[in-house]
Amino acid sequence: MKNKGAFSKHIEELQKQIDDENETPEFAIGVFDCDSLKIVNDDYGHYKGDIYLKTATHTICNIFKHSPVFRIGGDEFSVILKNEDYRNIDSLLEMFDKAVDDINSSAVQPWEQVWISKGFAVYDPSQDNTVTGVIQRADRLMYENKRERKKSRNTGMRG
Repeated sequence: MKNKGAFSKHIEELQKQIDDENETPEFAIGVFDCDSLKIVNDDYGHYKGDIYLKTATHTICNIFKHSPVFRIGGDEFSVILKNEDYRNIDSLLEMFDKAVDDINSSAVQPWEQVWISKGFAVYDPSQDNTVTGVIQRADRLMYENKRERKKSRNTGMRG
């Protein structure tokens, strides 16, 4: 896993490719946010919050193991999909959802679960002229996912 500084460097490199008229990069950016980490920390302690965070981190890194994963905030992560992972984005997202469901269905304690909201945006040269725009779109999609998941959990459905 890489840090926010490494994420910035990757973003700069992608932006150079976008700005180069001879290149048309193919990439997607995913943004993740660990839901309920504050509740786990407040109710069970930071040690249990660390377990939750490590499980979430392992899940993200395991599914997207061929792409750079970055921790960009306390419980926020990002991934840049290129090459094979870019071409297989749909199957990777299905694998991710299944992995999260499997973890949550076998978890006994709340801190053993992982509730992760996600948003992915694919670079589109006809509408995107900055990597930041792609990130912002992924971020908006992540917050939409978070709202939908929260609504589902509040109505008794699994998130």
